[in-house]
Formats: sequence, structure tokens, C-alpha cells
Amino acid sequence: MDSVKPRLAISFSGGRTSAVMTKMCLWKYGDTHDIVVTFANTGCEDPRTLDFVRDCDSHFGFNTVWIEAEVTHGKRVGIRPKIVNYKTASRKGQPFEQYIKKYGIPNAGSPQCTSRLKTEPMEYYIRKVIGWHPSSYKTAIGIRADEMDRVSSKKDEYGFVYPLADAGITKGMVLAEVARWPFRLELPGEHWGNCTWCWKKSLRKLMTLAREDKGVFDFPSKMEATYGTHKAQNEKGRRVFFRGDRSTQDILALADKPFELYSDYKQRTLFEWDDLLDVGSGCGESCEIGADQ
Repeated sequence: MDSVKPRLAISFSGGRTSAVMTKMCLWKYGDTHDIVVTFANTGCEDPRTLDFVRDCDSHFGFNTVWIEAEVTHGKRVGIRPKIVNYKTASRKGQPFEQYIKKYGIPNAGSPQCTSRLKTEPMEYYIRKVIGWHPSSYKTAIGIRADEMDRVSSKKDEYGFVYPLADAGITKGMVLAEVARWPFRLELPGEHWGNCTWCWKKSLRKLMTLAREDKGVFDFPSKMEATYGTHKAQNEKGRRVFFRGDRSTQDILALADKPFELYSDYKQRTLFEWDDLLDVGSGCGESCEIGADQ
């Protein structure tokens, strides 16, 4: 009787780093492991991210399972996965809005959007749909050697592994690899990484996005107007997305004032750190599972 192969669940976020990790793992372990690749779409990813996931599937055979969180209202039922594809994937924030409708607007005080919209539906699919016991597999997450601060302190408890970090792969190495590919993640800069308007991004990144395209903030603005009083957290009786109790309109107003725009180049070279403008989660082009743990 053949022994059971080791199992690896790859969390493909749709970013460059995650794509390089997925390609590396499939090349290294494809013949020796049972592997499943999942991508969780919140509906607020930049459309170019969805194009990139599609292209990775087409060129490298990732065979990605596209998942969206399905929220059940009014019942004691947790998040379930909905299987979609490139054509049927939500592009107007539908999964995210359903999460907000039930749980309220996420922010630094209630940061569970990654776990609800990504981790939980992925885990349900792997454990309940394909039937892998939690202790029978590891989950590969795309974090590099130069961003070790993003590694979960509970990685052993949750079964998380970080192949790129373990291999010493840095951002420069990732960029050199993807430059060889016949397609690109066509985002104009790191600050555009999905979800585009994410409240975890630094204030400078958010203000730069607002300066470049105010339309990026249409969704969070609509959510605050529609659900702002749902499970309100502060003395003003409202709930908003951004750090410092800032609303979407606050971000847009700040973006109209003079400030130094975010730049990938300056971030790597002569960029002057500002404690107010540059504090963030460290997320660049993606928000990995495990971020809420």
C-alpha cells in the first residue's frame, strides 16, 4: 500500500511574491506532494490582480481554485466558500459588503477582514470540501526573507510555512524572476496592491492613491455611508475604516493638502520616514492569510 503523500495548501494572494512562491513550490514539490492552490477574492482586489492570477494559471498551470467568502445572515453559520472563476469573480466588493453587513466595518480595532474573507473560506474548502484534516497539511504563505516581521508568531500552531523566507528570497530576487515572465502584474506601484484602498496601508499610500484616483475610495465611502452606525465603536456613534478614527472623506480631504507622494523608488532609497504618514501593516501588493492571527 502506497504511503500518503505530504500535503501542501498554497495560499496564492495574487501578488508577485506569492506567485513566485507558488511557482517554486509546484516545481519543487509537484511530484512528491499533494498540492492545492487557492486564491481568495474579496471583490475589492484591483482588476489587474485578477488578470495576473488568470495569467499565472494559463502560463504555469497553477490550477488555482478561486474562492469567495459566502456570508449567511441571521443564522449561527460561519463563513463558507463559494467557488468562482476569472469570469464570475466579484469585482464590485460584493463579498466584502456582505461581511460588513454582518460583522461591521473592519479597522484597527476590529481587524478580522482577512480572517473572515480569506482564511476561513480557504480553510473550510481545504478541510471540509476536499477533506484534509488540519494536522495533515501545511499552508504555504508568500512572505520573503526581507519581511520577517510579517511572519505569524503562531505559525507552528496554525501550520504555516514560509518557503521564500526559508530560502532567503528577497524582493529584488522576486522582481528579477517576474521580469523574465511573458506577462506582468500591471499595477502602477506597490501602493496599488490589493485591496486597493485597504485600511492597513500607510496614510501616505492611501493619500497617494486618493491623489491619483479618487474613484478607488468609492467602495469604502459607500460602506461608511450605508453601515457606519452598524456596531458603532466610538463616541460619535459611527464606525470608520482608517487609523486615527479617520473616515474615507477624511482621507480624501487630506489628499488635497500638500504632502510628499509615496514612491517605490524613494521607499528603497532616500525616503524620509514619517511616523504619522508611514505607519502601516507592512503589506505591499497583498494581504496574506494569517495577518489577523
